[in-house]
Amino acid sequence: IVIVFIFWGVGTFRSQRMAVVAKVNHEDILAGDYQQAYSQTIERYRQIFGGTIPEGFLKQFDIKKQVLNGLINDALIRQEAKKMGILVSDDEVRSAILGIPNFKRNGVFDKRLYNIALRESHMTPSVFEAMIRQQLLTDKVKAVLFSGLLVPETELKEYYRFQNEEIDAQFVKIPSVDCRSDVNATRAAIETWFEANKNHYETKPMIKLKYIMFSKDNVLKGVTVTDNAIASYYKSHKKDYQVKERRRVRHILIKVPQGADNATIAKKRKKALEILKLAREGKDFAKLAKEYSEDPGSAERGGDLGFFTKGMLVRPFENKVFSMKEGEVAGPVRTRFGFHIIKLERIEPARTRQLDQVKGEIEEKLKQQKAKDILWDIASKAYDKIIQFGGLETYVKTEDTKDIKIKETALFSKDNPPLGLDKDALNALFALEPGELSSLIEVPKGIIIAVLTEKRPPEIPKLKAVYSQVKRDFIQEKAVDLCRDKAKKTLALAREKGLQAAASKMGLKVDETGFLKRTNPNKAGIPREVIQTALSLSSEKPLPDKPIQVHDTFYIVSFKARRPADPSGFASMKDRLKKMLISQKRDRLFGQWLSTLRERAKIEIYQRSS
Repeated sequence: IVIVFIFWGVGTFRSQRMAVVAKVNHEDILAGDYQQAYSQTIERYRQIFGGTIPEGFLKQFDIKKQVLNGLINDALIRQEAKKMGILVSDDEVRSAILGIPNFKRNGVFDKRLYNIALRESHMTPSVFEAMIRQQLLTDKVKAVLFSGLLVPETELKEYYRFQNEEIDAQFVKIPSVDCRSDVNATRAAIETWFEANKNHYETKPMIKLKYIMFSKDNVLKGVTVTDNAIASYYKSHKKDYQVKERRRVRHILIKVPQGADNATIAKKRKKALEILKLAREGKDFAKLAKEYSEDPGSAERGGDLGFFTKGMLVRPFENKVFSMKEGEVAGPVRTRFGFHIIKLERIEPARTRQLDQVKGEIEEKLKQQKAKDILWDIASKAYDKIIQFGGLETYVKTEDTKDIKIKETALFSKDNPPLGLDKDALNALFALEPGELSSLIEVPKGIIIAVLTEKRPPEIPKLKAVYSQVKRDFIQEKAVDLCRDKAKKTLALAREKGLQAAASKMGLKVDETGFLKRTNPNKAGIPREVIQTALSLSSEKPLPDKPIQVHDTFYIVSFKARRPADPSGFASMKDRLKKMLISQKRDRLFGQWLSTLRERAKIEIYQRSS
């Protein structure tokens, strides 16, 4: 396999899109396909991170390489599928798309929803259909490769026992705060430590500005909007004022523990049915919720969950709520939380807010838009004059600018910007040299024009200036070291005499985790790392190899007891475990199969230069 960096060349748009970025055996991967896949990946991560991908994320995880590897894998799968005689017909692609719930309205495929969804994802129908075809092909290949894959009953039972056995453990906690008083924080020790760590105290680059601001509020005072403009905006943006159907719901929850056996589930369902009977007999639903509901968030409010629109509730619960009539009581409905008895209190139908209801909103929006346009025009003309006059001072003296005053910031870094400056504005300002004029910069209160008056590079301060902070950091680091040593000594003693005796000698308190199992390892107040270590211990190996460090606290954990899994729960979980283990095996074997194909394939990744 030849690995080469990719550089996009120059030329026409079509030539760039048709350029070959890689060849997999006989098949070309085109730049256009790569760009499309990369854009979709970026959009997917943008949605995952709520709109903004963290800085450095794409480079850290080498997303470009991941995308290209994905396209190479797709090509290998297509080639092997062809050898196997596996095809995906147009009808299969069409059927798969018609079955996607997000493209349906009232259970029927809606082409308008389909087009909107693709447009929001920056995809054309042909690109999306190609993705679906590739997925179907991959699924068919997996089905052929692993059609005979089985999980023996003995393996299922062993996995069930492993996941559901319970472990009880003891632990001691050694927080670094308890060791601070033992740190010998002499002036000499702090000075020596500072010399070794002084780069950590380097200051950030800082700048100072003189600026004038053109206030948005000043312009806004004189802006008016006509009724015709408001009506015209409303007419062209009517869809923005559509309100979805809302339903107000009460519920009574009977919790079912995760991994509960059939007997427990049946008992919980019976209780829910009894409460449902009381509700349908006319008992006050709110009082029943206060008495029986195991949902702490709503029980005190009589089970009131408030108003919901579609897409806000867990699926089984939502499906039931949006099939009910106003005033109806239904259930029990099973979700991952347990059994719900539901009362539909009120239905507010979908509607469009009328012009008189939204006139104020529209007027304010149009005023803001108009004021912004006027403000940019004013600031642009002022900018030209500032350049013509040779500076802010001359402009303010020469022009009739009674509302414009030259102001000055204090020195600031990018971490504490004044005026609400955003990241792009800060980057532009920090790139200026002293005396240099900025461009027009939009800030929350208007538009500023600035001159950089001082630029201070990073510097390492004298110890005197940061002594208090350095002393705190020194004590904290040394306290962690002391606690680490104390934890190691405690663990060594525990190996000889047991944790209880070791803790007693070291002046530590012993706590218990209580019984834990791998399928439900959470325990309030105990760090995840401690619980995971506890679950790995046994009577043969009762103590870990080293203390567990969680931030600045150390833990020693010791095995106490094991409780075997309840065999009666196996039957109810058997099918679920089987599907999960088969899926895990399929994924692992498919990955190995792809790796073998890549080793045998001739894969060339091309460099293009201008």
